Amino acid sequence: MTDGGVVSLETGFAYEVRRELLRRGHRLQTNVGSFGGYQAIMYDRVSDVYYGASESRKDGQAAGY
Repeated sequence: MTDGGVVSLETGFAYEVRRELLRRGHRLQTNVGSFGGYQAIMYDRVSDVYYGASESRKDGQAAGY
């Protein structure tokens, strides 16, 4: 992060994950409850490959072409 923002985490992240994020310079905030779902597509130009991800707790999919 370069804008001085805060990373908001749901409960349930391991202590080691939080510690590593802090080590990398992130400011953390813990929020109670869930954040909702997501679907995401990333294109890797070097490999010419699309990657997709979908929130495992939701009924959704990431799709692209």
